[in-house]
This record gives sequence, C-alpha cells and structure tokens, in this order.
Amino acid sequence: MSARNQPIAVDIDGDVYELEGATTKGVTLVHRVTGERRTVTHAELANLVPSEEQRSPRLLDHVPTHVLQAANIIATDLDEVLTGVGRNGKCWPEYDLGTTSQEQRIARKLTELERAGRGMARSTFFEKLGRYQRDGLVGLIDGRALRSYVPNERVEFAVINHLIKTVDAQVKWSTGTKKRVIEQATASVQAVYPDVKLPSRSAWYVLIDQLGHGKHATGSAKTRRSLANRPKDRMMAKSEPLLPGSQVEVDTNTMDLEVQTPKGQRKRVRLSLMMDVHSRTIMAYTFRLEGTKSVDHTLLLAQAMTPRANRPSRTEYRELLRQKTPGIHLLSDEEYELHAAEHPYIYPTNITVDRGTDYISPTFRNAVEQRGGSVLLSAPYTPTSKPHVERQFHTINSMFVQHLEGYVGRSPEHKGKEVPVEKLLTLEALRELFEDWVISVWQNTPHSGLRDRLHPTRHLTPNKKAGQAALTVAQLHVPLNEENFILMLESKFRRILDTGVKVNRREYDAPELNMLRGKLSNMPRHKGKWEVKVDPYNPEAVWVIGAEGELIECRERGAAMRQFEPDFAPVEDDYRALTAQADAELTGTPFPQAKQYPALPDYTVVDEDLDDDDYLPTF
Repeated sequence: MSARNQPIAVDIDGDVYELEGATTKGVTLVHRVTGERRTVTHAELANLVPSEEQRSPRLLDHVPTHVLQAANIIATDLDEVLTGVGRNGKCWPEYDLGTTSQEQRIARKLTELERAGRGMARSTFFEKLGRYQRDGLVGLIDGRALRSYVPNERVEFAVINHLIKTVDAQVKWSTGTKKRVIEQATASVQAVYPDVKLPSRSAWYVLIDQLGHGKHATGSAKTRRSLANRPKDRMMAKSEPLLPGSQVEVDTNTMDLEVQTPKGQRKRVRLSLMMDVHSRTIMAYTFRLEGTKSVDHTLLLAQAMTPRANRPSRTEYRELLRQKTPGIHLLSDEEYELHAAEHPYIYPTNITVDRGTDYISPTFRNAVEQRGGSVLLSAPYTPTSKPHVERQFHTINSMFVQHLEGYVGRSPEHKGKEVPVEKLLTLEALRELFEDWVISVWQNTPHSGLRDRLHPTRHLTPNKKAGQAALTVAQLHVPLNEENFILMLESKFRRILDTGVKVNRREYDAPELNMLRGKLSNMPRHKGKWEVKVDPYNPEAVWVIGAEGELIECRERGAAMRQFEPDFAPVEDDYRALTAQADAELTGTPFPQAKQYPALPDYTVVDEDLDDDDYLPTF
C-alpha cells in the first residue's frame, strides 16, 4: 500500500493487478476483478510490465552547447522552487520550505523571471516542472534541437533515384568533382522528366554527401572500385583462424625502396611475403629485382617449412657483409641467435593467394598440395580477400623501409631528393636488415589485432600469440628434404630418346636412363611421356621420375667438356638465379644443385719411370 493508503496497481497484458506483498525474491499480485493471486520474480515483473516511454539521457551528448546551458539554467530555477536551494547553494528566505508554500514559491519565481527578461506563462512553468520531475534535465531540452533534418524530404523522388544511379556509375569513371556528378544527374533526370523541379545548388551538395557517403564518389578511384565489389545484400562474414597456419596469406608487392644492382644501377625491389593470420607472424619472405615466378613461391613455401634451428649459421656471411658494407647496422651474433630461437615455426595449411599467373600455376599449387595443404584463390579484383598481408606491406613501409637509404615514398609527390647509387643498399644487405627487423622488432611488437582471451584489452606480440596456441594444440610436421623439394618443382613431360630428354632446347642424359630409353611411361594421359622436374634457376640438370618413382638426375650433355672451354669474354651471371640460390643457402632450404663432375687428376711424370727410347720419334 502507498503512503496515502492507496493500493499500488500494475497493468499486465490488459489486466490490472494490485500489490499484496513483496520480498527480496519477488512480489505477490492480486487480480483486481477475479482475485487471482500471482507470484512473480522481480526479473519477470520487469519483462511483464511495459516501461514508460522516456527520453534517453544520452540525448544530452547530441544537443548544442547553448541549448544545454539554457536547460541547466531552467533546471536551477526549478530546483530552487522544489528544494529551496538556489544558485551557488544559497538558500533565500523567500524559498524556505518551512515558511512558504509551493504556490508562493512558484509565484515569486515567475516574478523573478519576468524581471530578468526570461518570463514565461504559468502554464508553461508547470509544464516544464512536470517534465523535469519525470525526465530530469532531458525533459527541459528544446525539442527543436533534437529534430532530425532530412535533406531530401522536399526533393522529387525521380531526382533522388537518378542521383543514386549517377553516384554508383562513378565506379567506371576517373575521379571527378561534385560539379560533374551534379551535371550528369541533371542531364539524366531531365532526359526522362523534362519538367521536374531540381534542387538548389546547396541542396545538390548535401544530397551527394548523404547518398554518396562511403562510396568515394569523388575520392580514390582504386578504393571506389574495391568497395563496389563488396556484397550489398547480406552481412559480411568474419573469418577467425583458430590455430597458427590455418589461414596463411601470400602476396607480392613492389617496395618503396631502391637498391643497387650488381651492374651499378638503381632498381625497385619486389617483396614476396607469407604471413600467418592467427599470430601475424611473418613466416617467410623473398626479395627479387624482377617479376616473381612460381618457383619463387615454391622456395617461399620451402623456407616456411624449414625451422630456423635447422638452417645453417649466418655468422660468417653476416661478418663478410659488415666488412663489405661498413655503414650497415646488424644485430650482433648473440642477439641474432637469441631472437632467431624465439621465432615460431608454423606449418602452412591453408594458403590464400590472388589470381596471378605465378600463384595459380601448377608448380606452386602442386607444391602446397604435396605437403598436405590447400590453395585458396581470392575473389577477382578484390585485395580485401587477403587484407592482413596487404596491410602488412604498409606496416613494413612505415616501420622499416622509410628509415633506409633509397626510400622513395609511396608516390612521386612524396619522393625526395634522389640518393646516389653508391649509397644505396645492395639486395644482400637489405635482406639481412629485414631479417633482423622481423625477428627482433616485428615479432616482439604488440599488435592491436592479437588480444588475450582472458584480458581483451591486453595486446599480444606475434611470438606470444603463437606460443599460446602451441601450449593448447601440439602439431607435428616433418620438414622438407631435397627430394621433397624437387618433387615440388614444375613438371614437364618428355619422351626418353637415345640422347636422353630435351627440355628448353637443351639435352640431358644419365646412365640410369638406359633402362627407360624407347619405353613408354605408365601415364596414358600424357601419351606415355615421362615426367621431368625442371628448375628454372638451375639449367645444368633436370630430374626424371623413373618407373618406381625414383628421381634420376640428368646432366646437360656436353657440360663436362665445357669446363675446359677458354673464356674469351666475360659471361653475365643471371642475378635472379644467384639471388634464389643465396636465399636457399641462407635459409637452409633444400635447393637442388646438380652434382659436379670431378676434375681431371693431376699426374706428374717421374724421370726414373721413363726410358729414353720412349721419346724417340718413329719414322
């Protein structure tokens, strides 16, 4: 019962109930007509009784400052009438609750407001007082400040429809101004509705901002085309890799850096990156001065599958590099070994790539499938299908590349004064600097996308994220050997002739092919031809897969005799092949090398073993 001995009633689904009793667990209600008792918990009562419609207190965050100040002034006047306490906490006798009535206080307040130039009618004051008691300060906010402005409420529907079509059509156009959009939309709508009323110039701009928001109609053309490929009629799913290696992204990008080539020229570097999405670990990378091939990505895969602990020591190589490049700052041998030991080994299971010819070739796909993985192709013209590795290139430019000599910026307008060629880094120096940055800086930098499940506000490093997963699920994968790597190379199919096999206008032969000459393989799809593994970086040898699946190394015919051919002119080395071989040697990947023929034995003639008659000529 209330203080005035009146029953408390609530409306539930059109029936009126009166409160009979209440405990800490719930309340007991009695139907006003039938007398039926009903006991419900407080949580059930909150869902049964409809709440009163009230303005949200968060509306105060959206109103202008002057409107909020005016509401605070009125609230102070109302508080003085209700509590007797005025501005700055002063209590005037005219508003003392013990000696005055509410009616007297309201009359004095209306007179005071009239003198201050803020007078209002008695009914208006009572209306504000009621809203203030019900909604608080929100009830005193001027409703005009909360009214939403709809810019197209007075614009013809045909104009809006044609403007939307014009904004969407900007995808196929080069970036222009809003004036061009207005002219195109005007011509489009007047061609169908000649007498239509057009908006004013300012209204056109407001409509373009509203209808073209997020579409980059007058912004980046590349971003505009990328956004147009997104689905508009469904929610976008979120891919969440659960384990390291379950989602790996690979991509190649031209770095904003120039290096010095062996010929003394300057050239931009192409970086191929393999990245684990779960831990943001950079698993493998390769640098090339020319366009990448499928075998380059096969080397990238082999590098990722070779643990750093199994790789050869880089101590001597790094020391030689310090001597050749005095200004280079590399980690000490102790620091390098410490960070290299902490770098996680992650086996790539699902690899997402774009639709470039170097990725969709059978060489790379077969290499991944032979190791138990799968290749996932991104959507056409949609770099957002592999956003993590795309964003990683930007991170590398901002955290690593921009601090090096030869940085050219992301566009010609950001390029500074050209660095002399002799001060540019070589590709070998760049590779070692990047290796140090990956294992010491990037792998130990907290990432906003890596969060601790128990403490979501705590950011983890790639090393710690991969380490947490390793404690949860154990993975066992056997690293590659040389035979496995050869099997991942590109396959060609040839017949075995009397002179061996012919690949790329070169003839290769081996004694082990004697049993296969003139015979057909057991692959009718290839018309009896034999499978030959070819390495584009090693033209001296190919590998024929025999009848039992064995690898038969075949050397180029005549290569042994060419060892003794005099060098009349210097031959330019293939720097791409040399770079690939250097990557394999430094990372310990089983890069195939042709066996070298032994040199001719040295023989010294002893005078005692010879007879003088042996030197006499025979006539």
